[in-house]
Amino acid sequence: MLILSSNFYYMGFFIKIYDNLILGVNNAKVILANFYRPLYMRVFYILGIVLNLFLWIFSYFIFNNVTQDRIILHYNVDMGIDLIGDKIDIFNLPAIGFLVILMNKIFLLIFLKKKFTDYKFISKYSSVFMIFSQIILILVVFSIYSINFK
Repeated sequence: MLILSSNFYYMGFFIKIYDNLILGVNNAKVILANFYRPLYMRVFYILGIVLNLFLWIFSYFIFNNVTQDRIILHYNVDMGIDLIGDKIDIFNLPAIGFLVILMNKIFLLIFLKKKFTDYKFISKYSSVFMIFSQIILILVVFSIYSINFK
């Protein structure tokens, strides 16, 4: 009898966990639906992901075509070469770009959940920053390409 009652206790515990998990998933669906409802948010995030995907592909192209183990990662006109690293270090830049996209989304989801009145302005400003950072990272990878493949 004691074993049977403890099983019911654990069963109720797991049912509560399951119910809270389903409730959390449904709340996340509603928040994400509201997040992507404006057309400009969908356009900004699709553009950001496409630019980041291009950054990964271009970095992979550099990684495959470099013949030596180490590459020049930064060149200064005044000082010359000032940063050399392994060729795998080229993938740090697309990873940074992906983190910018992820942090931007978390930042905007927090603002959306708090229901700020200036959410539209903040979301556009933050999304433009995200696109701008992806473009800057593409230019950095292009400069690494031009330094290593003269």
